[in-house]
Amino acid sequence: MKFSSMLLYVNDEFPTKLTFTKLQDIGRVLYRKGNFLYSVEQEFVKENYYWMYFQYDNESLYSDTVVDTSDNSEKSNPRPKNQVEMRYQLFACYDLEKHLLYLSDYNKKATVTDYISDMLQTTVMTKNVLKSIDEFVSAVKYLKSVTFTQRRTLYTDIPDSIFRKQANLFGLDLPEHSKLKLDYGFSPIGIVKTTLQNWGLKRDSGEFDDVIVVGIDDSGFENTFNFSTMIASIEFDLTRDENYRYNPESVRVLLLAKLGV
Repeated sequence: MKFSSMLLYVNDEFPTKLTFTKLQDIGRVLYRKGNFLYSVEQEFVKENYYWMYFQYDNESLYSDTVVDTSDNSEKSNPRPKNQVEMRYQLFACYDLEKHLLYLSDYNKKATVTDYISDMLQTTVMTKNVLKSIDEFVSAVKYLKSVTFTQRRTLYTDIPDSIFRKQANLFGLDLPEHSKLKLDYGFSPIGIVKTTLQNWGLKRDSGEFDDVIVVGIDDSGFENTFNFSTMIASIEFDLTRDENYRYNPESVRVLLLAKLGV
């Protein structure tokens, strides 16, 4: 089984816990889009992950007859038209820290964005993950912002670290972690490529726990590069049951295990 990763934007920003709390409160269990009927299960998992499970089928597609495989005979369809058999499955999980959506079928990403958009009445979209600094620099024209996170470790606890300097500035004890956002407005991307590489080295050395860079392309759209999200997909082995379906609890457990949860 393969999950593809992508960036998710709600109203042109990364969704927060509040976004999904609202979605959980007002989201419908049964949802129609075109000819398709979806049943939707959703919940927070381990606080930083939001799990969604869709079962769906085309409710307009119907045949008056079926083939009985026990004797290869044709018989009247025992299912009335007003009953829909949810034959297909779609699994989605959003990582609130890394801002990544993991989806079991990349071609069905519109199902997730349409559902969130219709429930919250806002613009929702996905973008592919950029996997290198060169790819990011080629895709954008301006640097907009850089956000980095630091956690309390032996490395960041040294007197000259940015982490300790922030704490000393406010005269408080060291926090467990801190997040700092640097806003660059519209700085030309070409002159900061070396700086981006240096931020990557700081993350690799353990000084920064996470680095997220946002740039603007020629069309004015944002593109995001996260030094922690190089993985384009996650795969694991899982056997379908006798009805050729995946057990949703098994899918969730295996995916979260791959994510280190």
